[in-house]
Amino acid sequence: MGKKLYITEKPSVAASFAEVLGMKITKQDKSRGYAESEHSVVTWCFGHLITMAYPDAYDPKYREWKVEDLPIIPKRYKYIVIDDEGVKKQFETIKTLMLREDIDLIYACTDSGREGEYIYRLVYEQSGSNKSAKRVWISSQTEEAIKEGIRNAKDISEYDSLAKAAYSRAKEDWLFGMNFSRIYTCLYGRKVSDLLKENKASVIAIGRVMTCVLGLVVDREQEIRNFVPKKHYGIAAMFLSSDSNLLYKGKWVPQEKKDSKESDDEEKYISREEAEQVIEKLKGHPGKIKKVEVKTKKEQPPLLFNLAELQSEANKKFKLPVDKTLEIAQWLYEKKLITYPRTDSRVLSTDVLDEIPKVLNGIYKNPEYKDYVLRIKEMGDLKVTKSTKRYVDDSKVTDHYAIIPTYVTADTVRMDDNTKNVYNLIVKRFLAIFYPPAVYNTVRVETAVNNEIFVSNAKTLKEAGWKEVYEVSVAKQDEELTEIPIHLLAKNEVAEVKEFELEEKETKPPSRYTDGSLIITMEKAGKFIEDEELREQIKTCGIGTSATRAGIIKKLRDIGYIKINSKTQVVTPTLKGEAIVEVVRRTAKELLSPSLTASWEKGLAMIENKETTEEIFEEKLYAYINRTINKVKKSRGNIDLARIIDTEEKVK
Repeated sequence: MGKKLYITEKPSVAASFAEVLGMKITKQDKSRGYAESEHSVVTWCFGHLITMAYPDAYDPKYREWKVEDLPIIPKRYKYIVIDDEGVKKQFETIKTLMLREDIDLIYACTDSGREGEYIYRLVYEQSGSNKSAKRVWISSQTEEAIKEGIRNAKDISEYDSLAKAAYSRAKEDWLFGMNFSRIYTCLYGRKVSDLLKENKASVIAIGRVMTCVLGLVVDREQEIRNFVPKKHYGIAAMFLSSDSNLLYKGKWVPQEKKDSKESDDEEKYISREEAEQVIEKLKGHPGKIKKVEVKTKKEQPPLLFNLAELQSEANKKFKLPVDKTLEIAQWLYEKKLITYPRTDSRVLSTDVLDEIPKVLNGIYKNPEYKDYVLRIKEMGDLKVTKSTKRYVDDSKVTDHYAIIPTYVTADTVRMDDNTKNVYNLIVKRFLAIFYPPAVYNTVRVETAVNNEIFVSNAKTLKEAGWKEVYEVSVAKQDEELTEIPIHLLAKNEVAEVKEFELEEKETKPPSRYTDGSLIITMEKAGKFIEDEELREQIKTCGIGTSATRAGIIKKLRDIGYIKINSKTQVVTPTLKGEAIVEVVRRTAKELLSPSLTASWEKGLAMIENKETTEEIFEEKLYAYINRTINKVKKSRGNIDLARIIDTEEKVK
């Protein structure tokens, strides 16, 4: 009987598999690129080993960038080993192992997702192997998860549709990058460099997702720049109640809003003259409490983290860049401390429920979380079960369930602050779902003055519930709640008007993106789509994927199209970024469209789900590339970028 070959995505993951298979990877093993025992061989990739060849591999003439050669659409795509000595050596090692006569079965153990599948398939294809293979699909690196993944490994053909989606995604990105970067550089590179006062013509990098994201950042910046603030006015009154002797404040609600469903704090925009007329009309009239409404409201624990939400929360709370959060989450995963981080799901699948008591026991061993787990155990009946649809829903789980801790007890004392903060977010979000809702007493008081209504609101925490564990930021609508005990006021009680206050306010521009809010915007691209049917179609497919979004933002920063403030994490476009968006907007504005970008992502998901074929997808893709390249060709250089310079000078 032959040996089994296990191929992982990274050396650190190979160490976990080797341990489960009864091996320990030595220095000698690391040097030769694999470890071997009587029954098994474990080897590893360094992430991607194979990449798509550049255009000049198809024809030497493509070494020069010429408009007349575009579009470049290969009939058969070529793949090459990445030009790096270490990568080439490791690929040759894996290839040799795959072709060894004593290897009779290969286990694909790369990350359980589209990119992991692509990494393995390329290596397998380029090796020339025809050995049988099985796919290990796991959501954590714990010993039990790896054992179960090997035991339940399915034939690799079960994942053919995932592989087809991965290949189509790579072709799509190659076609966008190679064709649009070339045509825009040829036609507009000199114009952009003139704008930037650079001697050398600029290379304009265009990407299917990257350019769309850059467009979002530029649009927001221009919206802020062009924003003209408008003054508007509100009215507040200070009341002194006759019986309870409480001094409290109320906000005027215009007549047409009294029965509307709008927020109490959302005031009608009125002019100063209108506000002064209302105050004049009310002067000298007493107040009378018309309504005291006391309600109990429950606030459920937040859903579990997916990667985008984790990145956004770490960005808000700790100013961590999104790529740093992903790096930390990947490290925690490889150290067996959390489940697979590159997930879009915020709920658990039913098959993980049996593991939960074990996870809680592992967390209990960490002194920082011991008391929380004790409280959960005291509650007894508070368990996440199959009927708890809010947190357990197989229909909402994509490739992987939400990010949660594993049963492996973390030594948080040895972690650096950033790692500890990210781990703490994940653990506390998980623990919170076992707690009851937070309960608030809310009070709404309506005070009438000459038939005009003034509203006062208060909110007090009655039962902390899950907020014992995990506090979230104060909601915007809660910021102006009074701390006065207005629940003591009584209906029909007289309230003396002590004074009226004319409140002057100014409309505000939208906030700039932080890289955390940009990640969430990319995930929820559907909100930009006016077409309801299309919005519904792509609501599960944003711009990019959980695995790629942080890298896209980082690339935009690295190539100088955006800046990210290191302290605030606020994202702004550079002049070069604005110039490129301006050029694209006037030549092929659909490249900036979130709906188009997200619909391409939807197409890839459809291939994966066997709802369409790669042939149909690629036929549409090629038609789009041909059509759009020809449209850009017709625009040839008729763009005046001086407006951007003028705008930039005004801002300065």
